[in-house]
Amino acid sequence: MNELLFYAKAILLVVLLYDVIILFRKPEEGSKVVTLNFWKEMERKGINSLLIPCTMTFIISLDYIQKTEIYLSLGLLILSIIYLGYPRPFAFGKTGILLDGKIIVKERILKAKKTETGTKISIEWYGWLMEKNLPASDVTDSILEEFSD
Repeated sequence: MNELLFYAKAILLVVLLYDVIILFRKPEEGSKVVTLNFWKEMERKGINSLLIPCTMTFIISLDYIQKTEIYLSLGLLILSIIYLGYPRPFAFGKTGILLDGKIIVKERILKAKKTETGTKISIEWYGWLMEKNLPASDVTDSILEEFSD
């Protein structure tokens, strides 16, 4: 059973490493760019900003109780906090929106709507309809100009 948990943690480590690495993706030339601070990123993540570190802390406590090495679990906790709160660029350019290191091409953006805290965009994401809340900034103003009804 310990081997299975080790492999599950190793897979989670690979996924988190990939997610952290893509956060360093640069916006395209000529884009409107804003960098959100740690607290804005945590606010944007919502309940996940609390659940993910709590889950990692729970995994560390299970490792401690089972008397197994906690280094991998501690690495997962650190990577998850970096992923959640790293100040990353948020940009809007010719090809689309750079958000969380991922590029949402313009063809996938269905509409944008102003909200109290910023903008809500509707996108088609891997065949699913998805809405993302974006904080108020010059970038979201540009998105609203182009995609509002």
